[in-house]
Amino acid sequence: MNKILPIIIISLLFTIGCENFFGIGNDSGDPYANDMLLYDLEQDLALSEKQISDSKDFLRSGRDYFPDNASLWKLALYLQQNLTEEQKERLLSPPEYLKAEEISEENDQHHKRLRHHHRMGEFIRSILNADQLSDYDEIVNYKKMTLEEIFNSLKMETQTKQEAHREMMGVMEWFRAAMDKLLTDEQKSILEEMRKQKDDNWRKNRGGYGKHAKDHDKMRQEMYDVLAMTEEQISTLETLEESFKSSLESLHNNFVDGIVNYTPEEYIQNVGSIADSFHEDKISIFDTVQLEIIEIHRALARRFMKHSRWGYKG
Repeated sequence: MNKILPIIIISLLFTIGCENFFGIGNDSGDPYANDMLLYDLEQDLALSEKQISDSKDFLRSGRDYFPDNASLWKLALYLQQNLTEEQKERLLSPPEYLKAEEISEENDQHHKRLRHHHRMGEFIRSILNADQLSDYDEIVNYKKMTLEEIFNSLKMETQTKQEAHREMMGVMEWFRAAMDKLLTDEQKSILEEMRKQKDDNWRKNRGGYGKHAKDHDKMRQEMYDVLAMTEEQISTLETLEESFKSSLESLHNNFVDGIVNYTPEEYIQNVGSIADSFHEDKISIFDTVQLEIIEIHRALARRFMKHSRWGYKG
């Protein structure tokens, strides 16, 4: 297999061109992340030539939303309608090449809780004082160790996806709260500016931004349209999401302000309770087909975000 992969990659390069494959200097073509996602899907699912061609077209149809995962909704609908059951099963299983933090990052993005502290370790260390460094190392080590434990449980199937997602979310919510408690306002401001610069710089030669990439209303509407949601479904979902966000923010603020002093385990457990209630109410909104499209979209997003967001070495 190791000997075959280079041949496949060379064939892809020959077919679509080096610049297009890596997204270099070609904002009007297929972004790097789209090409890599298509490559991953072809390898993971053994797509037919027609499925590959159609998938490429549907990725292009979402170009206006790149690099947001909203660019994947039309592809998710197509795959829900055109994959075999065996292919769907492969798609919905977390691939071996993904890491715990990559699965966790998609989970955060799915719940609109994504932040970037865990992508800027070296820079964060450079702005901390000696006392903060010791606390920071403890925070990061706990986060990394716990995410790995959850991910291993998921791979060994001793946890369901829902249980793993809930615990991963709890870890990351605690991590963000612990970081907000650790950093000064000035450090937070410096960090946010640095993150923005790094993100923009990384993206320059990797497909840029689609014209709707920062329009949250249009991105939400893309999901509503693909899922063919009714006005009642949309209203109910938005109310649930607002309540969910409010509950998490209240927990976060109480912890950061010192009103409560939870251990990491207690904080994670509190997030789990909030997430469980939200999940049960949320899935009741959708029908079976809509839920399958959502799960396929999440499976695509896990693979896509590995390539569409600046990485650990970026």
